[in-house]
Amino acid sequence: MKTLLLSLFSIGVLVAAEPAKPATEPRPGRALEAPGVRADFLIQPDRKATVTFVEEAGKPAARGDRTVTVKVDGKDVALEAQPNGFVTKEPLPTKEPAQIVVQIRAKADAKPANFRVTLNTSLCGECKRPEYGCTCDH
Repeated sequence: MKTLLLSLFSIGVLVAAEPAKPATEPRPGRALEAPGVRADFLIQPDRKATVTFVEEAGKPAARGDRTVTVKVDGKDVALEAQPNGFVTKEPLPTKEPAQIVVQIRAKADAKPANFRVTLNTSLCGECKRPEYGCTCDH
């Protein structure tokens, strides 16, 4: 009887110790995360880029007072405000690879969070996501 109870207890401990599965599916594009910043960078089929703010559950969050600056190969890209973020007014250049810098501020006078993304829309052979948003370790 002791053996049976000990076995059941051991199984219960192992089940409880199993790591939790993520609550949400992987977000599209490239996740931009830093203290106080959680956003997605996504290049649309028309080559316009969007920066969408997201909450912990992965759902879109209101833009609020946040500001975003995007540069491609050192040149500023004009942005248009949206309820949940920003979208580029013009398509991104077709030249790939190109260096993109996304700068996000929680408020106009706050310290920025900088993110570097390489513009490469070809698909990764492993995760089948665009290379700029690839989640593989290569």
